[in-house]
Amino acid sequence: MKNKKVSILLTNGFKNWYSSEADDIELLNSGSGSNRNYYRFFKDEKTFIGTWSENLKENEAFFYFTNYFYKKGIRVPKLHFISPERNFYIQQDIGNTNLLNKVHENGFSLEVSNYYKESLSMLWKMQQNNSGISYNNCYPRAAFDEQSLMWDLNYFKYYFLKVSGVEFDEQLLENDMLLLAQTLSVSKDQNYFMFRDFQARNIHIYKDEIWFIDYQGGRRGPYLYDVASLLYQASAGLSSENRKELLDYYYQIISQDMRIDQQAFEQEFYQMVFIRVIQTLGAYGFRGLIEGKAYFKNSIPAALNNLQELMQTADLNLKIPYFLSKLEELMKIKNIFEE
Repeated sequence: MKNKKVSILLTNGFKNWYSSEADDIELLNSGSGSNRNYYRFFKDEKTFIGTWSENLKENEAFFYFTNYFYKKGIRVPKLHFISPERNFYIQQDIGNTNLLNKVHENGFSLEVSNYYKESLSMLWKMQQNNSGISYNNCYPRAAFDEQSLMWDLNYFKYYFLKVSGVEFDEQLLENDMLLLAQTLSVSKDQNYFMFRDFQARNIHIYKDEIWFIDYQGGRRGPYLYDVASLLYQASAGLSSENRKELLDYYYQIISQDMRIDQQAFEQEFYQMVFIRVIQTLGAYGFRGLIEGKAYFKNSIPAALNNLQELMQTADLNLKIPYFLSKLEELMKIKNIFEE
């Protein structure tokens, strides 16, 4: 237990919901980049997941999206109980196995490929099922707008680029970052739900079905950002062939509901990959290099390899020469992160 206060909150919270105390409470190590604490409650040969978090605005976003998608038939864990203080809640337990576990155990097997494809199909359903969403419930932003992008870019600048030792002109870099944010931010006519952190660790396999967690950062955004997040997750290590297969599959899915030129689709996809990898490196820099969390630090080399491959092979069509030149410098010293 984190402290006595939390211990009492957990014990009383479960008792208030279940009408009797839990038989046992186990602290779970999520390995995530958040400050949330997860617990497994054991009672009458059943288990439940409890979450404690002091970020009340984030909690409210999570409650809202959980109830919304649960009612829409999207497989998310059922929300059983919320404490009066809104800092503790209990959900359905969907086990410990996620899609990333499956990739590491079996590689890109037929089973894993099918799970990825099911995830993409379910994602498109989630992205489209948004006509009733009130984006005012989102946290910290209602849309993937210029402000959201600038936060991500500054995160990368201060927690990764600066830490790496690459020197840069603040104003020249800022100019390119502003242009990038203006170019890639969501337009007013893009009315899709963006999961924000759609990666294999947040896709659970429970009773041979796909379930989603960790969508509290969701907002209105470009639909290809989530696909980029999944296919270019550094720790999953998907090959170029795997990614192409999955991207083609997603294109076939959405082509049934909308008309889109495949060349324009692919260019937008790789632009989203670019900004997602930049955001990821910022997070890895903060969680791995600053806070010293091993999972994030160990994921840096793969993320840099993704960025290098992207810059060498994709037509990004981004007019940010100074920013790209600093990334080229970063590529020349990327081996320092492998030590």
